[in-house]
This record gives sequence, structure tokens and C-alpha cells, in this order.
Amino acid sequence: MGMLRSELLRFFSGYSFVGVLGFSILIPWFVSNFLGWPSTAGGLTVVENARIFWALAATMAIVSVFAGSYVVSREAYYGTLKRSVVMCGLTRLVLIKYAAAVAVALIVALAGTGLWAASLMLWSIPEARAGVLVPDAWRFLPGVLLASVLGGVWGCSLGWIIRHYYATTVAAMLVPLAVELPLLANSTEVARWLPSGALAGISSVPFEGLLPPIQASLVFLAWIALSGVGAVLVLGRKEL
Repeated sequence: MGMLRSELLRFFSGYSFVGVLGFSILIPWFVSNFLGWPSTAGGLTVVENARIFWALAATMAIVSVFAGSYVVSREAYYGTLKRSVVMCGLTRLVLIKYAAAVAVALIVALAGTGLWAASLMLWSIPEARAGVLVPDAWRFLPGVLLASVLGGVWGCSLGWIIRHYYATTVAAMLVPLAVELPLLANSTEVARWLPSGALAGISSVPFEGLLPPIQASLVFLAWIALSGVGAVLVLGRKEL
């Protein structure tokens, strides 16, 4: 527990967590502009606006992928991974990093969803704000949290495989936004098998053609298993 506490303190100390929270506001707004919302909210029902709000809240999973990767890539950037391995052993360190990624992803998802809702209440039109206040729509929150936790695990694996801060950030955030998001909007039958498409299915994002949550979870677990195998192979043959 002491090592896990140290990992969490390391993540939440300084300005890094503030940056992650900034991403949790920026990314939903970026995707909402891509979709043309909330400027179109006036022509939609309250229920439709609520579903779009939660679809955009599901982008917290992308932030959680980055947060999970940062648990590893931060130490890679500062060159302290080898020291951490010497202190507690590679196997134990890997398990602690994954546990920290899960905890960080959950906290980021909860805080980020709250900040996304607050920013919408402050800077959006009344019809969009009404969608945030639909009590029944908050049933989508567990799906967003589950997708974010799985995203954190996926991100941690990316961190172990790549072990380079900037390259890992590109894989964790730029690829989903620049490649998978356009596919999700224009070619769902392909995107639903990719990591971001599977996370969208887990979150019940209202896109036609996505897999249902259970099937989407299985697809993403397959991606996690594949990345886990990749991490094991890389750790077995690379110097830290």
C-alpha cells in the first residue's frame, strides 16, 4: 500500500494533475465542436441533448488512457524507472503501476465529468444545459466510469510498451482524436472494433452501429490482453 500511495502522490503532486483536468474539459469541447454541438441543441429534445452530453462525457476514457500511460511515462521521462525497479522489483512495480492507473483513471473520470458538466452549465445555451440536469440520464455514468478504468489499464500498457513520454502521448490522445474519432463518425462498422470504438460502446454512446456494452467490453478486454502480452514481451527484452 505504501508504494501505491507513493504512486498516487506522485501523480497528483505539482501541475501534472491540473493539466490532466484541463484535458478533461478541453477534449469534450473539442469533440462537441467536431459534432456541431451545443450550437444545434436548440433543435433537439431534452433527452437527445442529455444523450449527447453523456456521449461527450465518454471522452473521459481518452483522458484516462493518457493518465494511465502517464503513471509510467512520467518516470521514463525523468529516468527513474530503473531506480524504482531496484527498490521494489519489476513484477511488483508493474502491478503497482496498473493499480495506480485504475485509481487515477477513476478519479479523473469522476472529476472530469463534473468539470465538463460545470463548464457546459456556465458557457452553453439553455437547451444544452437542460440536458445536463435530466436525472434519468445519469444512469450513463457507470458506463463512463467503466470505460475510463479500462482506458487507464490500456494506457498503462502503452506506457510500458513505448516508455517515451511524447510518443506515448501521441498514441494515447492524438491517435484516438485524429484517427479513431473520424472513423467513429463516418465508418462505425470499422471503428467499433478499435479501442476508442469499443470504449464508446461500453459507454453507450449514441452512434449507430456500435457494439452493445457487453460485446464492446469483450472487444476492449481483448485489446487489453494484447497490450499486456506486448508489455510482457517488451519488458522481457528491453533495458529500463
